[in-house]
Amino acid sequence: MSTGSTNTIGKYEIIREIARSNDIVYEAIDPSINRRVALKELWIPPNVQGAQRRERIERFRREGKAAGKLAHPNIVTIYEVGQDNDRHFIAMEFLEGQNLREALQAGGPMSINDAINYALQLCSALSYAHQNGVVHRDIKPDNVQILPGGYCKLTDFGIARLIGESPITQNGQVFGTPSYMSPEQVSGKDIDARSDIFSLGVMLYEMIAGSKPFSGDSIVTVTYNIMNMDPAAPPGAPPWLAGIIRKAMSKDPNDRYASADDMAKDLREQKFTGQYANGSVFDPTGQSGAYPSPFGGHTHGTAGQGTPYGTSAQPQPASVPDPFARQTPQAPMPPPAPPAPFISSETRNFLGIFLLVIGLTGMLIFAVWAVNLAYKSYQTSLTSEHAGQYMRDADRLHKQGNIEGATEKWRAAIRVSPNSQEAKTAEDNIFKTYVNRAYNTARQGSPDVLEAEAQELIDMRPNAPEGHYYLGYANERRGRKGGAIQEFRKAVEYGGNDRYAIAARDRLTFLGAQTEDAASTAVPPPQPAQDNSAPNANRPRGNNTGIPFDPSE
Repeated sequence: MSTGSTNTIGKYEIIREIARSNDIVYEAIDPSINRRVALKELWIPPNVQGAQRRERIERFRREGKAAGKLAHPNIVTIYEVGQDNDRHFIAMEFLEGQNLREALQAGGPMSINDAINYALQLCSALSYAHQNGVVHRDIKPDNVQILPGGYCKLTDFGIARLIGESPITQNGQVFGTPSYMSPEQVSGKDIDARSDIFSLGVMLYEMIAGSKPFSGDSIVTVTYNIMNMDPAAPPGAPPWLAGIIRKAMSKDPNDRYASADDMAKDLREQKFTGQYANGSVFDPTGQSGAYPSPFGGHTHGTAGQGTPYGTSAQPQPASVPDPFARQTPQAPMPPPAPPAPFISSETRNFLGIFLLVIGLTGMLIFAVWAVNLAYKSYQTSLTSEHAGQYMRDADRLHKQGNIEGATEKWRAAIRVSPNSQEAKTAEDNIFKTYVNRAYNTARQGSPDVLEAEAQELIDMRPNAPEGHYYLGYANERRGRKGGAIQEFRKAVEYGGNDRYAIAARDRLTFLGAQTEDAASTAVPPPQPAQDNSAPNANRPRGNNTGIPFDPSE
């Protein structure tokens, strides 16, 4: 135990503890230059003694040495590695923001542009580290800090390997986080820079898909999948990006990118060369020579022409035999000459070929339509599972009262699987949430805010009555009678006899206006039914206050 003050380590004054895992991280101040730092202190359990204790201390020092030799804008900066009595510490720059794991948990999958932006910065960091003899060995979202302004930094070199220095542990000992480890890392083999490239490919997959490519109920399942399984392409990734990710995650290190710079080149140019390092053709689908089929299986290219159904097209005869041709009977007397045909044989041949071409064209169009429909259904089935998880998360957050968090999860479900039933339900939930928000603003908020919220409802569903009703009510509160009447009439037009159309009629009556249908028929608007779907049905809707009904009733 240290005999020094618990509020200081070396020259650093501790402000607060900000993280604790294998080590303890504090926010601290260097009083000599008034610099804010992150102070990482080695924590060793009391029961760890002897060789194990010395190994822990040596590994901690090597972390500081590995990161300390690197000066790069996308790598955390190390200021000092020191010891205060029995307390070992590393002082490094204090990073604002959140780590990539927290960002993914809060917002779900990222846009393609954001994911590529972070991947390019990490390629730059890894290229610099590898050129300086450092292999990180623990690339994962927890070790990437997202800073304000779209920048990121690679952190935690706790198990990094310094090329050229003797290893601390015995050969075959495995270090790393299972879901992000390369196959050679899982099997305890010697690793090099290409292991970090594999882990970066896994992380890029997760940024786009919102889930890990290799998962399972146990570490055994996860590591088996890493060694033997090829995951499906991340939902929403264009083919060139899917090819880059699959090459980065190749099982054989020789089939991956030779360097982080090579991977960055393909990312910047937004293209995939389709070549392994040895020059052989690379197939992003994982099935050499095959193309993915929306029906599960693969089809292979064949020489020559074929029909939409895969059979060889047979050459058509140059002419069709005349079915009306008559043979000369064997009779002693010649028969009378046959009447002239209605159309000539050349015309019949032309019409036959023309109709055949029309038929084949129609079948081809139908086949293309059917395959396209099946492919869209296939894509939706792949992504609906991800969307379903976001919907379950949103339901949990909504029950907890975290409306903003639930809305973000609904948006993630729409983004991951826009054509699924989950996306339609998520869109309905977002719209209902916005309606409730407008209702609360109409009761207690300013008309300016209500106008903006009503416009959001109209943007989402232009032909729904809710947005027009609340926009009319905002105009009414601001003294814009003409604008209010116009929007209330739209609510009546789009709503028919629903609650918002009835409420809009009441407001029009209060403002001394008539709806177009009422003016033409001279029939008073229908009264709301006295049930739960029409609250306060026993009193007139058009009251002097103009406060709308509760949409949740």
